[in-house]
Amino acid sequence: MKSNQKLLYKARTQGIIKFMLGVYLFVFSVGTITFYLREELTQRNFSFFTKTSLIYLVFCFILYWAIKSQKLILNEDHLILTIFGWNRYKISIFDIEKCEFGKLNGEIVIHITLTKKIKCAFPYYPFQKAWEEISYTIKEKNKSIQIHL
Repeated sequence: MKSNQKLLYKARTQGIIKFMLGVYLFVFSVGTITFYLREELTQRNFSFFTKTSLIYLVFCFILYWAIKSQKLILNEDHLILTIFGWNRYKISIFDIEKCEFGKLNGEIVIHITLTKKIKCAFPYYPFQKAWEEISYTIKEKNKSIQIHL
């Protein structure tokens, strides 16, 4: 990496919206069929069910936007994770002691341990292909880092 160069990695979200839409269509279909089989499929019930299911769509949109807005920025001496445009983590490459896979709430993350024994959890899946390049660049700058990816 050249001096004053900034590498920007954006989250990959190709399958997320399709998965959320598939779950919505499945739940909507099962709900409609359940109303029909129980002989409760009236205009009023269907309208209420449709309006309440919009809550799920709004929640999915906010979640998708949160994932899509994530960025990893690798500066000359810092690794920065931004979400919604705000810095979540900004850590110095020279303070990193260890970089390894871990789990947080059942999700695979990258645990970065700093020299002060502080652990930072970075998302793995949206940046799956970028972590190899990031780990190589970090190791190049700070030879004492232990990387287990």
